[in-house]
Amino acid sequence: MSKVSICGCGWLGLPLAKHFVQLGMETWGSKQAVGPALELAEYGIHGVALSLPLSLELPALSPSTTSFLDTDLLVINIPPGRYAGAVEEWVAKVKRLSAMAKQVGCRKVIFISTTAVYGECQGTVDEWTEPRPNTLSGKAHLAVEQYLRADWGDEVVILRLAGLIGPRRHPIRYLSGRQGIENGKDRVNLIHQEDCIAAISQMTVRWPHHPVMHLAAPQHPSREEYYRQMAQLAGLPLPQFINSPERNSKVIDAGKTCEWLSLRIRHADLLSERPDI
Repeated sequence: MSKVSICGCGWLGLPLAKHFVQLGMETWGSKQAVGPALELAEYGIHGVALSLPLSLELPALSPSTTSFLDTDLLVINIPPGRYAGAVEEWVAKVKRLSAMAKQVGCRKVIFISTTAVYGECQGTVDEWTEPRPNTLSGKAHLAVEQYLRADWGDEVVILRLAGLIGPRRHPIRYLSGRQGIENGKDRVNLIHQEDCIAAISQMTVRWPHHPVMHLAAPQHPSREEYYRQMAQLAGLPLPQFINSPERNSKVIDAGKTCEWLSLRIRHADLLSERPDI
């Protein structure tokens, strides 16, 4: 692959785009507004302002949008918003994006999804576990996954990410000092930004034969142990957990994904890394 387009240059998408620039690939990236899109040029990224339509009728595409979508690889990395009706709009917009990409000859797609599609699955969850989403967002992500797989066949890979941590992003920011937190014995499922980028990068080297993958660090301490340790490392007030009964909580096993991608998780020892907040 020589050209990649990142739809959504936010917390994950922007460093991913920078990574591809460093590899010497022609890299395009989208932002919703013109100003932020133009600013991508300072990183060597061809920026495009992209506002996705909701209508079923495909719009006439601008030259810049056509160039953005006419790519070897389109990475769809746009989470749904939080306002009323946002999830339903998001599903419609991703479907329109897929159709627009097909229209101009996009070759392959990676869809960044979430392990929230597993909902309340219990015990070890591997790449063959049947999704059981129990939230609006989880159900919407699964619906988009199914749509893209039907539309693109072997030319799409779904990458489900566990809870994201990395630069200026960590759950301890809002858990610090909280009282009465339940389910402290549940296991954490987290993945660092750098490992997400490494996995996506590997797909450009060798396109996977497996349509659905997921990522989580191999270490799964309890929520209580992990977040109290993170608070101590960051010098923050400890979160306080109530004594909840132990449950057979979900544990994301990404062993096969790592094997398929020849990927070594760099941020595997979650308990030893000070949170970057």
